Amino acid sequence: MSSRELELKLSLADRDSHRRFCSALPGFEGELIQRNIYFDQKQLLASRDLILRLRIEQSSATLTLKAKTSMEQGVFDSQEYEKPIEQQLALSIEQSAPAQLSIESTVIDEASSRSGQALGCLIEWGRIRNLRRCYRVSPGFLIEVDETEFPGSQLRWEVEVEGDQPQQARKFLEEIARDAGVVLETQRVTKSQHLARIQAT
Repeated sequence: MSSRELELKLSLADRDSHRRFCSALPGFEGELIQRNIYFDQKQLLASRDLILRLRIEQSSATLTLKAKTSMEQGVFDSQEYEKPIEQQLALSIEQSAPAQLSIESTVIDEASSRSGQALGCLIEWGRIRNLRRCYRVSPGFLIEVDETEFPGSQLRWEVEVEGDQPQQARKFLEEIARDAGVVLETQRVTKSQHLARIQAT
C-alpha cells in the first residue's frame, strides 16, 4: 500500500553548525545508524524518476520505492511504497559489491508496474551511511538531524521533519537555529539525488 510522504528538508553548513543546532534542540530521543543502498536496472527506474532503496538499521531492514517526488521551498512531496524485509537477507545483499537485488517483493512489483518493464536482477548504483539523531518536541514534531557520509568521505548535514505542517515546522526550526547562532538553508536535492550527482562526476 502506498502512502504520501511530505517532508521539510533544511541544510546545515558544516559539522560545527550541526553540533550547535543539535545542542540547542530539546527532546532528544536517541540516535541510529542507517545504511542505504540504491538499486536500478540499466537506469530504467531513474529515467522514470523512481528511487528504489534498501535501508538497513541495527535490528531492521526496509525496502522502499519513492515515486512522483516534487519539491517546493524545501518541502519534498512523494508517493512511497515500503515493506520490511528479513534483516539477515538484507545483510547478505549488503555484503556484495556491487550489491544485487533479486527478491520477491510487492515493492519491486510496484517498481516494475511503474517502469513498464519486468525487473530481474537489480544492481546497486550507490550507497551511503547516515547517522540520524531524533528529537520529539512539544508542537508534535519528530525532528531528524542527519550527518550523511557519501563516497569519497564527503559529508552533508541536514534537518528533516515529516508531516502536513511544514511551514509551522520551519518556523520552529528557524527559531532554534537563530538561538544557536546557525543558519538553516532550504535543501534542494534529496540524498539520493546528491549521491547520483557524485557518481556522475
